[in-house]
Amino acid sequence: MRTPDALPLQMMLMMMQSQLSGGVSSPWSANSWNFENPFMPRLKTPLEQGTEWWQKQSQQASEQWLNLFQPKPGAKQKPEPWSAPPKPKGVEKPQPKSDASFTDALPHFFQPEFLQSLGEKAWQNSAGFMQGMQAYLTSDYERPEPDYKVIWKRGSARLLDLDPKNRDGVAVLCVPSLINKFYVLDLYPEASLVQYLKSQGFRPLILDWGTPGKAEMDFTAADYMTGYALDALQNLREQHDGPIALLGYCMGGIFAVAMTQLAQLYVDALILLATPWDFSAEDTPRVFLEPGTQLMLRQWIGAQNPVPPLVIQTVFHLINPWRVQEKYSRYLSLDVGQQKHFLAVEQWVNDGVPLPQKVAEEAFVDWPQGNILATHQWKVGRRWIEPNAITCPTLVVLPTKDAIVPLGVSTPLTREIPRCDILKPETGHVSMMVGSKAKAALWKPLATWLQEKF
Repeated sequence: MRTPDALPLQMMLMMMQSQLSGGVSSPWSANSWNFENPFMPRLKTPLEQGTEWWQKQSQQASEQWLNLFQPKPGAKQKPEPWSAPPKPKGVEKPQPKSDASFTDALPHFFQPEFLQSLGEKAWQNSAGFMQGMQAYLTSDYERPEPDYKVIWKRGSARLLDLDPKNRDGVAVLCVPSLINKFYVLDLYPEASLVQYLKSQGFRPLILDWGTPGKAEMDFTAADYMTGYALDALQNLREQHDGPIALLGYCMGGIFAVAMTQLAQLYVDALILLATPWDFSAEDTPRVFLEPGTQLMLRQWIGAQNPVPPLVIQTVFHLINPWRVQEKYSRYLSLDVGQQKHFLAVEQWVNDGVPLPQKVAEEAFVDWPQGNILATHQWKVGRRWIEPNAITCPTLVVLPTKDAIVPLGVSTPLTREIPRCDILKPETGHVSMMVGSKAKAALWKPLATWLQEKF
């Protein structure tokens, strides 16, 4: 298996800590060595410098905590807010040892024995992570490549048809995100939403955005709609005699909303899976809103076109920095079938797609920071996108354990679209599509809903 395009967060943070990103010269780069002077002391490695930095930060934090709780000379002591109310005078009783205040116990957290135990535990976790990562990188898993029929193509985009002979049934046009490749919809035969839809008599199709080339370098998200998506939809309408349902996943759901509003005569039903919309919600991942993150993103995005997957994936890693270590640490404990599934999912997660600069800035800065979707300030062509203008039957799927698009971010769409049904699977953002519960939680209810509508 090839090395993933998106490095694990720990590696990325080490690079940032070491000033290796952005072309900044570092103390251990080749240009920094003085080969003419062999008596120069050995320069420290990134790991050594990172370790020293962490030790200094820990020491400073320890001193700050101790100073915070250390009583000042001559200051009147106030009772701790978590301690029991004072006893009346004359009723003093010896307090049991277990009632010692938090400040009494705090120094014990910084004893050498405690720190050593903590370090040993951290090393065990790190060792498990590295072993899992090594097993992943050295595995020979390759996704089976299905033979799709391409019925439309323009620029980098293609329309893939899984059942071209089914011209009278319900066509389900799946619109994925621009950030990852489309094949989360068709991971492998036993973990494939589109293959399941085909088995239920539907005609599934996938709008594959492809990898942006020269023609797409100056594209905005609206350009993908007017230049590719609407033309692909019209082409399908001309080739298909039955109803057409649009299915959008994550960022693809945003596009499906725009396509449905702008081409209502072509769309008979709309399905939105974990679609972000209102970034003013309280549960919006803070990484999308923090000023420091926004500044960093603007600098990264403005420095390159297209924006590489590494930048994009780092943002998602920051939502839950420990997720990478957790999932790789348990890899070796999985059985053979679970390992195969893990490898398939991780290959998709790490098989990122570069984004045109303008699209990246819209998706990661303008949409969350300006909240232009929920305030109807996103324009495609000459039309403002307003979900309340959609008239076809709509199913909005809100996974309850989604950390990438939480309920507060996606639920507002259910209040804007008039003919809206709601499905709440107890899954996460990706497990909704390909997890062990995906078939029961999403695939079957989705197919049943379509069958009831048509």
